Amino acid sequence: MTLAPCDVTVIIPVVNESVCLARCIQSACNAGVEKIIVVDGGSTDGSVAIARETGSVVVESAMGRGIQQHIGAEQAKTSLLCFLHADCQLSPGALTELCKSTDSEQDLYACFHQKINARGLKYRLLEWGNALRVRLLRRPYGDQGICVSTDLYWRIGGFAQVPLMEDVLLAEAMKQIGIRPRLIPATIKIAARRWQRHGVIRQTLRNWWLLYQFKRGKTPADLAVGYQRDDQQRSE
Repeated sequence: MTLAPCDVTVIIPVVNESVCLARCIQSACNAGVEKIIVVDGGSTDGSVAIARETGSVVVESAMGRGIQQHIGAEQAKTSLLCFLHADCQLSPGALTELCKSTDSEQDLYACFHQKINARGLKYRLLEWGNALRVRLLRRPYGDQGICVSTDLYWRIGGFAQVPLMEDVLLAEAMKQIGIRPRLIPATIKIAARRWQRHGVIRQTLRNWWLLYQFKRGKTPADLAVGYQRDDQQRSE
């Protein structure tokens, strides 16, 4: 059976994302989704009120993207799940393209082509490199809009209940059962705030260092000790 955007639930984990949340939700609506679940990890800035005003389902959770996204998946009833960071926006045709690539009988693990919302060759190179990572290393990151068939999600146990590296752990679980990620021919726009705050090279090296430490045996909880969320950095 062919799927449509109405067969997708968009799940958005948030902690103090009032600046960008409304645009994120609107992008999902423009893409044709009918059910949006916003999982709040303790916002104090009005994010919950914004989510409710849009008609999204709001679920309270402990903080941590893996934890929040997993709780959101527990509330979903559709065939496909799309995990969307609050600083990302789906293009209008993104979910239509997603549904073209699968049907209700297929396993789907996918993400979108990233479009960083900033000018400059360095950002285009980042986009190219991130797409290459998906193709070669089979590792989509959360800000690429991870999409999974609901049955497949539960078969592998879903996102690990960890404060960091939930997307890396999901990719490893997919590799173990031989599922390759698909790079959907549609874009997802992402805010450039992390790279603009720290610099492209510094932020990229920071990400690599976190991954290196994780591969060397550091736990996500260990890595989270020195990790600042975006809302913490904005308040400095």
